[in-house]
Amino acid sequence: MARKKLRLKDVVLSIICVVFTIEACAPAAAIGNSSVFWWLLLFVTFLVPYGLIVAELGTTYAEGAGVYEWVRDSLGRRWATREAWYYWVNYFTWLASIAVLFPTTIGGMLGHPLPAWASVAIELAFIWFVVWVSMQEVGDISWIMNLGAVINVLLALGVGGMGIWYGSRHGFVSPLTPQSMLPDFGNPTTFTYLSVIIYNYMGCEVIATFVDSMESPQRDMPKAIVASGLTIVAIYLFVSLGISTAVPHDKINLASGVADAVAAMAGARSWPFMLVSLGFLLSCFANMISWSHGVSSVTNRASKEGNLPRAFGAEDGKGRHLGSCMMTGVCTSALVVAGPLLESLGIGIFYVALSLDIVFTLASYVPMFPAFLRLRKIDPDRPRPFRVPGGRVANALFCWVPVAELVACIAISLVPFGTAPDQLKKLPLLGATVAVILLGEAVRHVSYRHATERASELGVELPAAKMGPDWERRHNIHPRAYHLGHGGRR
Repeated sequence: MARKKLRLKDVVLSIICVVFTIEACAPAAAIGNSSVFWWLLLFVTFLVPYGLIVAELGTTYAEGAGVYEWVRDSLGRRWATREAWYYWVNYFTWLASIAVLFPTTIGGMLGHPLPAWASVAIELAFIWFVVWVSMQEVGDISWIMNLGAVINVLLALGVGGMGIWYGSRHGFVSPLTPQSMLPDFGNPTTFTYLSVIIYNYMGCEVIATFVDSMESPQRDMPKAIVASGLTIVAIYLFVSLGISTAVPHDKINLASGVADAVAAMAGARSWPFMLVSLGFLLSCFANMISWSHGVSSVTNRASKEGNLPRAFGAEDGKGRHLGSCMMTGVCTSALVVAGPLLESLGIGIFYVALSLDIVFTLASYVPMFPAFLRLRKIDPDRPRPFRVPGGRVANALFCWVPVAELVACIAISLVPFGTAPDQLKKLPLLGATVAVILLGEAVRHVSYRHATERASELGVELPAAKMGPDWERRHNIHPRAYHLGHGGRR
């Protein structure tokens, strides 16, 4: 039976489903009206170069492992391993934070919070349902991503439109004036918002792992990235402003801000509140599914090449990424089960999981931009169906400006500054981040010991471009031979 292929419409909707997440609108709305400035600035300085670079790399290097493949072939094995590790950590911590939202939202719909045991049971059921669906073929579950994109857009239009209607009748909580849309650069905490906006723009590269399922990736991918990028920035702006007109930005709950805004305008447990809450749950599920294949493709390939433990590379009889999905399910489950214990220590599981997700999402994108410049240098003769426009200077700016923004956001997210409560709040996050990085380095060294043996077992080729300069020197192989196609997979 022929595999179902993704058309241009499917690709556009898949990107919208991956990148636009309705739950991310609450943290963005908490910025206030100045979010308009950050959305537009980072659209120009981050999303545009990021989208163009993904379009070139995704149509030129279409092995199916996406960002892992690009980093591996340009920066070597060490950075490719870190890329795969950070990418996976970002996903399972995000899945944990979304799982925590489910009982919170259901409790809001019922009018009372659920007991701890019921919350954990719902979280585990959600996690393992996501894991099960994630194991299906992309073409078979494309309807879920399409539906998720439609629900996200309808929710955004509904909440944003309701906020503007409510403000016009009852007065805006935050008046929309040109001055209110400019940030207060004299306040150091102003720059903490950068990470929220950039985080909300990420995910375009996931579509590069769908190339085997597309009808025409070289033609459709650039068009889809441009169309979806413009749509995403417009709806993010609309819904963020809609929420901030109904709820004072300093009172927006990061976990339930969308529902809070609707409750403030239409009343708790009103039919609009119930409808938005249900749509919110469905969109969160679709978001997780849309990311799952990209993450499992990266970790599966990294495992086969000896860069992650063997468990990540296990497949079933149909070649589905069983091991990667199971590892995600087990680790996410452990995190949510530990939730009540963390809560008793005064550490919110939602805050910890979402904060780790943001930090490692940002970190996983840092190598991608220099990988773009490096591949242009070492592999100049490869046909590129789409090229990032501009000369060397423009391309360098497209690379290093986003990198500077990412590094600044990581530092801002981790460095404890501000008031004493804010400093104490960041210390657990800083400790957890260091622990995850060190664990990743340990996993890397253990995995390397059996890389050649496992690759031979699985029939996976390990050319020098994948293994890094140390491997090249030990085996007396000239790296350029592999990059230009003399003796390697190219």
